[in-house]
Amino acid sequence: MKINKYHIVIVTILLIGLLFLNQFISAYYALERKKIDDNLNITHSDAMIRARAGINVYATLVSSLKSYTKNSTNFPTDVELQNYLNDLLNEIKFDNSIIVNYIDTTHVFKYIISPNEIDALGLKGVSVKEFIDKDRLDQLDKLMLSENISLFSPINLREGWVGFPFNFSARDKNNNILGYFAPIINAKYLLDYFYEGNNSKEFVHKFIVKNSFDLTREAFYDGSEIYNVDKDLEYYKNFDVEEDNYIYSDINVFNLKLRVGSAFKSKPKISNTIAFLAYLWYFIISFSILIIYNQFSKNKRLNKNLKFANTEISNQNLELENNLTKIQTLIKEIHHRVKNNMQMISGILTLQQDESDDAKVKTALEQSKNRINSMALVHEKLYGSTSLKDINTKEYLEQLIDFVERTVKSEKLNLKKTINIDSHLIFDGDTTSNIGLIINELVTNSFKYAFKKDSVNALNISILREPDFYVLVYSDSGPGIPENYGFETSTSLGMQLILILTEQLQGKLEYSNDGISTFKIYFNPLVPSFK
Repeated sequence: MKINKYHIVIVTILLIGLLFLNQFISAYYALERKKIDDNLNITHSDAMIRARAGINVYATLVSSLKSYTKNSTNFPTDVELQNYLNDLLNEIKFDNSIIVNYIDTTHVFKYIISPNEIDALGLKGVSVKEFIDKDRLDQLDKLMLSENISLFSPINLREGWVGFPFNFSARDKNNNILGYFAPIINAKYLLDYFYEGNNSKEFVHKFIVKNSFDLTREAFYDGSEIYNVDKDLEYYKNFDVEEDNYIYSDINVFNLKLRVGSAFKSKPKISNTIAFLAYLWYFIISFSILIIYNQFSKNKRLNKNLKFANTEISNQNLELENNLTKIQTLIKEIHHRVKNNMQMISGILTLQQDESDDAKVKTALEQSKNRINSMALVHEKLYGSTSLKDINTKEYLEQLIDFVERTVKSEKLNLKKTINIDSHLIFDGDTTSNIGLIINELVTNSFKYAFKKDSVNALNISILREPDFYVLVYSDSGPGIPENYGFETSTSLGMQLILILTEQLQGKLEYSNDGISTFKIYFNPLVPSFK
């Protein structure tokens, strides 16, 4: 295949499109990764904010206890301190575990209270030296001399939970040092803040004390004995999360550094659907462009042949139009000649009518002339029709009735005609001819038997359109047909002709005489047309 400038342009466009598509896919992946990272950062930040609110609750508890013990008129007993503690917990709506230890200057337990118990483990009178090392004792000795609140590393309590041990100097209202208080507050209260929120189940958190020891809501893993049998199911080691996936922040809880890390339990994967669909559409469009170009090339080659063919077809169409004009002229001439022939027949019948003296013969010839005129009028209308096949029904019937009226009506007859037919109702020639013959017979019959010279006579004709058929309704003011009259067995030529024509129209004839003589003919046009 010979390469031309169009081939080069198409290849260039496809390569540029592929370059832009790759840039779009790269931007899409970068945006999705940023969404994932932002989600993690927001969740981590929200948890840190909630945790700081928990620290404020810790501060409220410890500071209130310190203020109460120091400012009391008499240094509080264990019962007095327990009552105050319960009031304080109810006020701040704190429902987690807390133990308050009062220890004298020799490090001996003076009393141990919780909201519901006093000295539950029987530690009153026991020395703290049995539980802690010398370095911690030195820290406590210094603490008794200070006005500050200090927090030591979390501890696993024999009561079965892990707590934050706060410490502050115990003094009376005269500022005499009596020892120190060691409130221990459940760590679970603070750590629960990290597991709140609708999407908390998607994330894992790790809590590290002094950059070394893991802290959970149920235990502190510093090598000491753990008394709690419950395990924290959200412990980060229960999940296979790489260290690089964590983000970290530090919380300073009364000079105790708590490092908090957060990560997805299972990092969301970026869907490849967008990239797949993008490349799929690129290849579909590229393939379509190649097909279109190939078709364009073929069309270009075919255009020359089509141009010649169009010229030939135009010449042939012109010839066909000329032939069609000739055919239409011929059909018009046929209708015109048929009409003239029928008029000649009508004229012959008139001559025959004049030669006969028999009234019955004259009447029969007159009826035949009317029938012939009915058919001749159809051909006259077809001759004047643009389509040469459709006739305006209302216009035709009005002329037909006028002809019959001029033929048989007496000058003294008072007649009121009502014709209710849509002015746009169009039927084909065959249907119109059948309807015209039926109307001719009915109108002729009305003039012969129904209308009286000394009264006001009425004739009503309507054609109604129903969804599946048409209804021809004909009524007059005459007395009507006798009740025992048999339409099917009638020997009347007119009635037989009406039945035959109705059958040709696939119709049905009904007659009623409820105060007015009425014929109803339900029919379907042979070639229906309603404009």
